Amino acid sequence: MRAWFLLLGGLVVWTIHFFALYAIGSIFLTTTLGRALTLLMTIACLAAAAGVGLIAWRAERDDAQARWIRVVSLWGVALSAIAILWQGLVALLV
Repeated sequence: MRAWFLLLGGLVVWTIHFFALYAIGSIFLTTTLGRALTLLMTIACLAAAAGVGLIAWRAERDDAQARWIRVVSLWGVALSAIAILWQGLVALLV
């Protein structure tokens, strides 16, 4: 179960961020409250992705499978962090 958490953790955080921003954008449109909620959700999801990345960084590296899981999860967290930043900044700049 830990392997699945590491492999999918960053992507799940990105999915939560995506749907939360969609809901915020649909409800609050371009109000100041909507922008503030977008900023807070972006920061919270970046922190969650960093937490998953930290857990993956500290994961065991004793065999080839554990190293592969670690590398794939770190790349997933990096991709998710870029996507979270991309979505959050676009919502804040428009």
